[in-house]
Amino acid sequence: MSAALPQPQEAKQLFRLRSLRVQRARERCNAAQVEVAEAAKAVRARQKRIALGRQAIEQLAHDVVHALAPRLPRWSTMAAAQRERLHDQLEREEFALHGDEQALEEIQERLQQARAELTRALAREDAVRGLSHQVQRSHAQARERLVERELDDQGRAPVRAARRASA
Repeated sequence: MSAALPQPQEAKQLFRLRSLRVQRARERCNAAQVEVAEAAKAVRARQKRIALGRQAIEQLAHDVVHALAPRLPRWSTMAAAQRERLHDQLEREEFALHGDEQALEEIQERLQQARAELTRALAREDAVRGLSHQVQRSHAQARERLVERELDDQGRAPVRAARRASA
């Protein structure tokens, strides 16, 4: 048995530790994937609100030209205020969309880091699994050699006894 190899119990503990690290890395990956999905959903919702805001501005412009045209002198200030409010709201939504998109990119980056960490953890686990198998094989071979020596010693003992008896 090589002095560089750990004891079987130590190899098992190391493998359990590596397995736990893989499990934690998987959990972090799953959590990051959930965050990415939520952030993407927020971006889509914001984009939908922006589209609705643009649609509302277009509808107001259409109404000013068609439905409100006969009463425009009376309601022009209200229409202008509504247009200003819609433009302001649209601008805020577009600014917030920019923030949401940046947040999504950051979360996607964290997901990539979590995936890289998982890959490294899996590689380490695999290496420890190989070490554990090597330790088991080494101990099995050592036990086998010990049994063979004991059998050889037992086989030689009757021969020695017979030699002693004949001498």
